[in-house]
Amino acid sequence: MYYIKILVLVIVALNISVVKSEELTLLIDKALKNNFQVINSQFELISSDYDKEKSLSYFYPTVNIQANTTWTENTTDYPNPSNGQAFDNKYNSNGYSLSISQILLDYSKVYDYDLSKLDLQINELKHNKILNDIIIKVVENYFSYLKFKAQYKATKAELNSSHARLAQIKRNNELGNVPKTDVYEAYATKEQNARKLASIESDINIALINLNSTTQSTIVPRFDVQLNQDYNSIEPVLQNGLKKNLVHKNYDIIIAKHNMTRAESTLDKSKAEFYPTLSASASYNFSDNNSIVETYEDDFIYSINLTVPIASGGSSIYEYKKNKNKIMQSLSLYQQSIDEVGLSFDELVFNINDNVTAIDFLKEIILSNYAVYKGTQKAYRIGTKTLTDLLLSESNLYDSIRDFYSNQYDYIINVTKFDALLGPIDLNVVNTLSNSMVPIKNSFDLERLDSLSKDAHE
Repeated sequence: MYYIKILVLVIVALNISVVKSEELTLLIDKALKNNFQVINSQFELISSDYDKEKSLSYFYPTVNIQANTTWTENTTDYPNPSNGQAFDNKYNSNGYSLSISQILLDYSKVYDYDLSKLDLQINELKHNKILNDIIIKVVENYFSYLKFKAQYKATKAELNSSHARLAQIKRNNELGNVPKTDVYEAYATKEQNARKLASIESDINIALINLNSTTQSTIVPRFDVQLNQDYNSIEPVLQNGLKKNLVHKNYDIIIAKHNMTRAESTLDKSKAEFYPTLSASASYNFSDNNSIVETYEDDFIYSINLTVPIASGGSSIYEYKKNKNKIMQSLSLYQQSIDEVGLSFDELVFNINDNVTAIDFLKEIILSNYAVYKGTQKAYRIGTKTLTDLLLSESNLYDSIRDFYSNQYDYIINVTKFDALLGPIDLNVVNTLSNSMVPIKNSFDLERLDSLSKDAHE
């Protein structure tokens, strides 16, 4: 979280006297409590814990008690009277037994327990990664909404300007000062801006839907960060140091490494299928038979059982070979995760540094386009520039404004994703960012560029 802390400190320094907002923090809290992915992961975590306890139960003795009662009716007939007389025999017999057994040696049960512990650790890591991913989703959806909202304000101002220009050109055309083609051109520009505004409005709604789905809430963002501050790029020295820490801090890599350990334990378990097992048992049996001669039986049985596997049709051998292959696969997946995470790391570094570099360029581009636009306005009034020149200069100006907004919001999103690669996101830092935000302004004032232009020239 080193890099995002620098970002937050810069933002907070420029927002010391603003109204306190906890909106982003509230949305993240709701997501971490109500998001279905988080809830399902919690259930999976609980199940893994039960599996661990279940595998531990094999090391405890098994005790059984059994009772029975039987009623018997037996009739004997002798067809030849010289063989004897017929007689009936009706009696009841009862019995019960108590047995206890204990596994003394079974390596497969030991490895089952080891595997259950590893599964619990892996699911804990997966759960923590899901929490990280949900925080990223909230931040991305939240600031995407703000980005499109900022673009909407600029595009709305551009559309209002094109409405006013179309009305003016229509009046001038009625007076015979401009040709009809200017009216068509102004109208086409107005419609293009309206279409652009509708597209951005759709982007706003999609970002809001995604935000509401992630957080399972209906909160509409009302706070924004103050832009236009200076941000820091990621220098090569810092980049190299952080990249070395990926192996120890990144969730995907750590999970892949745990999966390698699990594959090794699974192979050990398949080896254990070839080992003998040893168990002991003791039982007491009592029976009461009320037949012609009433009898009682008491049995005490003690046994030690040694089982040596000889052959199983080859299933154990193939299971061993399969698990040996799984180790090679898990090693390959581990190396793949290092490569993919490293690629994401490099891409985000380039994107962040590009965002930082673009900030100053975009400021200059906006001021330059604004100067061209103001100059073209004057030139159009005196007839040295055409309407096409004026519309193009205005379009370039608003395009650069939209690019400037997009760049800075993308920077915040990219920084959050970058820090998530290095382990758990520090919610205290996110809370500080949330508390530094200010209410959203619902309008865009192009005249603000006049003061910025003067400051730049001074």
